[in-house]
Amino acid sequence: MKHYFITNPAAGKKNSCEILSGDIENACREKGVSFEIYKTTGVGDATDFVRRTCKSNTAGEELRFFACGGDGTLCEVVSGAVEYPFAAVGLIPKGTGNDFVRNFSNNESFFDFKSQLDATEVSLDILKCNDMYAVNMVNIGFDCEVVKKMMKIKRSPLVPSKLAYIFGLLLTFIKKPGVNTSISINGGEEVEKSLLLTTVANGCFCGGGFHSNPLALLTDGKINTLFVDNVKRLRFLSLVPSYKSGTHLVPKNDDILSSGTFDSIDFTFDGTQSISIDGEVREVEKKLHIEAIRGGLRFLVPLGSALISKVKKMTEGVLAQ
Repeated sequence: MKHYFITNPAAGKKNSCEILSGDIENACREKGVSFEIYKTTGVGDATDFVRRTCKSNTAGEELRFFACGGDGTLCEVVSGAVEYPFAAVGLIPKGTGNDFVRNFSNNESFFDFKSQLDATEVSLDILKCNDMYAVNMVNIGFDCEVVKKMMKIKRSPLVPSKLAYIFGLLLTFIKKPGVNTSISINGGEEVEKSLLLTTVANGCFCGGGFHSNPLALLTDGKINTLFVDNVKRLRFLSLVPSYKSGTHLVPKNDDILSSGTFDSIDFTFDGTQSISIDGEVREVEKKLHIEAIRGGLRFLVPLGSALISKVKKMTEGVLAQ
């Protein structure tokens, strides 16, 4: 079995890639495992590398690919590995938000390289979005615009990276962009919607810890959705604290938001539409089909961590597990 560590120089703090590579090398040599470290050169390179490596594995040897970056890097690695049954994927979170690991207990284990080398494999769902894949979440509308602004803000040395999402949220709030779309659930009749915010989720978190979809599960073979109507600014602002904590799915908010769990969802837009897939902005032409692929990902959970898989319920506005 060979271990590949795919590092993203654009993720995390400056020079963290060099430090990370040294730590990986030390852990692998101590454990006596076969490994290779690959540094990506740009968007899409992680997918190309994984796919190229898998195609050359004619003997069908078990391969482990560790995405060393944010959720976007993980998404790229999974997109390259998804068609190959001998490929498993792990994550060493070095991004800004690191939302995917929030679905696991004791997620400090993801930063421990020896625990990663002793990882246990689990089957998780992934989302297919037209001809693309998502591991954690697809955001349309307000959240996607926040991501666009966040990427610009992150380039500024004056703003700490952990605050980039908050600053992006505040700037987007000023314009409050909405999306007009027709939506079909599970292949049913289309319904026209004017929405401020839409999440189509596999995992529970986005934006660096916003508990947007507290009812989402990574193993149920379903997608979990949240629709927020294009409401006035003050009403939306009143929703943000509960959106952050995951306590927004309560009766008092039923007039402006809805949530559901489905097999598939189709969006029809007026033209080209920006969407955020695991924190990376993509463009789609008029049509977007999203469905869950049950057990589509062989994921490596480091020793000491476990998937949080209890069904979550809302009780009097408090998330109970």
